[in-house]
Amino acid sequence: MMDDLQGYAVRLYQHEGVEPLLLALQDEVGLDVLLLLSACWLGARGVAPAAVDWVALAGRCQPWRQELIEPLRQLRRLLKGESGTELLRAQVKACELEAEWLQLRRLASSLESLPGADSPCWLAQLHACCQAQGSQPDRAQLWRLAELCRELSD
Repeated sequence: MMDDLQGYAVRLYQHEGVEPLLLALQDEVGLDVLLLLSACWLGARGVAPAAVDWVALAGRCQPWRQELIEPLRQLRRLLKGESGTELLRAQVKACELEAEWLQLRRLASSLESLPGADSPCWLAQLHACCQAQGSQPDRAQLWRLAELCRELSD
């Protein structure tokens, strides 16, 4: 049985090599990690990229990410290494993670009913996801992420 989006996201994020790759795509290319995780999950389920309105999804996620998640992330990073701010940094990080989990639950509710197929299509979903966000990362990064998804499914 296929994981739900949250279960898949946790398993994939913990898979060796995935976290640094996703963070590089976020920090260097400006991609939304939650959308990338969703693309990987849809790809694992074999959902055709044409069945997903990536532009609408990215548009719905953008305000929450820009107005809540990114400012919390910036604050957490600013506090790193500042003497006496460990507790505050931990609280900010907890808020950032909760905001991301809430967004992932919202994504799941809009994507879970899409029909899948037997053939995974990670790379196609990742390309569609990136294109909708107006970004084209290095092909090698997307190929590597798709390969890590395949490894997870084996």
